[in-house]
Amino acid sequence: MAISQSMCTSFKAEILLAVHDFRSTGGDTFKLAMYTSSATIDANTTAYSATNEVSSANYTAGGGTLVNLGVTASNTNATAGTGFVDFTDLTFTNVTLTARGALIYNTTPSANGTANTTLTNAAVAVLDFGADKTATAGDFTIIFPAAANTTAIIRIA
Repeated sequence: MAISQSMCTSFKAEILLAVHDFRSTGGDTFKLAMYTSSATIDANTTAYSATNEVSSANYTAGGGTLVNLGVTASNTNATAGTGFVDFTDLTFTNVTLTARGALIYNTTPSANGTANTTLTNAAVAVLDFGADKTATAGDFTIIFPAAANTTAIIRIA
């Protein structure tokens, strides 16, 4: 079992199919679910699954809804630029849990996926915490990097 930090391969194709709408107003709904070290989530993950998801009295299966900061384009020089999106930090309050990683996924994907199949809870990116992280009757906060062209959690350069 392993958790590997990555942008999901299916997400890369789905971007070209206009499946994900990252507008901060009127866009899709993105969530973050946390997983134990027993989970296998990586670049091949295509959708949210509750298998090996963390459990706590104040953590709901499926995780928490992310607040999208919207899409930004940044031209760093005359020949190339970066498009990026980021989210505000997400706090799970008064939880007792141990998490090794997380999955960002889209609960309302637009249109259809490959082969004209309807998508449900389409995977976007896997976050690897590097080690087990715990909270005991306290807050567990996912701190996203700065929303900038070199640091945002989702970037296309």
